[in-house]
Amino acid sequence: MIIYFADRHMNVLGQASTSLPFGFTVFNDEKIEDTDTGVASFSCYISFEDNNRLNAEHMTEAGNYLLRKHADENEFYTIIETEIDPEAHEIYIYAEDAGLDLLNEVAEEYEASETYPIAWYIDKWAASSGFEIGINEIPNLKKKLKWTSESTVTERLDSIASQFDDAEISYSFDIENLIITNKYINIFRKRGTDIGEELRINRHLKNIIVKKSVANLATALKATGSAPEGEDEAITLKGYKYDDGDFYVDTDGILKSRKAVEKWTRYCWDKKKPGYEGHIEKTYSYDTDSQKILFENTLMQLKSICEMEVNYEADISVLPENIRIGDRVNLVDDSGQLYVSARLLQLKTSVSEGTQTATFGEYLM
Repeated sequence: MIIYFADRHMNVLGQASTSLPFGFTVFNDEKIEDTDTGVASFSCYISFEDNNRLNAEHMTEAGNYLLRKHADENEFYTIIETEIDPEAHEIYIYAEDAGLDLLNEVAEEYEASETYPIAWYIDKWAASSGFEIGINEIPNLKKKLKWTSESTVTERLDSIASQFDDAEISYSFDIENLIITNKYINIFRKRGTDIGEELRINRHLKNIIVKKSVANLATALKATGSAPEGEDEAITLKGYKYDDGDFYVDTDGILKSRKAVEKWTRYCWDKKKPGYEGHIEKTYSYDTDSQKILFENTLMQLKSICEMEVNYEADISVLPENIRIGDRVNLVDDSGQLYVSARLLQLKTSVSEGTQTATFGEYLM
């Protein structure tokens, strides 16, 4: 792996690598790809000697650009943070591919006057940063969105995607001769595909750690939106009509799940309370004054938390080259009788350490 460092005008300042006999050495590197935010991050340590310390500090200055080349990967990051340790003769670097162009830009509160497609919202906040729309899998879907507080542009783009039916975004770049020629924001209905690849213990995987949690579980949500213009009270789901046989809105405006409460009721042990629901109820807020939009997002939220959360963390021996972040694969551990289809939600890669750790979720038995 080779890393090139450049200043804000894309003048190359120096390089470092994991294996070349000259230049600075890279160690303890980690690249993290995540479906949640779409932002990829990269961190590493650069070692230096006393006679080249100033050069190392100059090329790794926070705000500089970092170009990472490994195998067929050609990536571009902005250095966000650095830590210089003179005694250990090393510099720690943390960088993100969205970088200062989006991270430090502020998106103010805003309410759309009508429905717009997702590209319109993204262009509104990202166009001035030099990013343009690349892939767009939902060009015809339109929404009327509203935000009552400010955020970074990175956070705003993530919010836009989540409100467009949980769409996902990623960032990519065209690089020619160490020059960035295009910067893209890609919009996916869902990143990745079901490629049918099978990952087995003792062949592709060293270990699978199964993580289960009911810390966030709920069988009912009491939702609150924002107050419509000219009114003091925020909207709720009271009066909203919905019942699909499982999920329904009761007379108090609380969204509930019949199947979830049947399994997780707080009173299943108490025979003196026949028919008592015993819902695990939580609150949920969403920034909208539309009852329909509030319901749609509350339903999406309840569906995601009305069952036990299960994730699989795998130490990878060999990851097939065709697997990408967001892809769905089959995990097999015969000794543990584990046979699941799971989605690759996060991938951590270290070239210097020769390791890869994957987090799989959204599983199907």
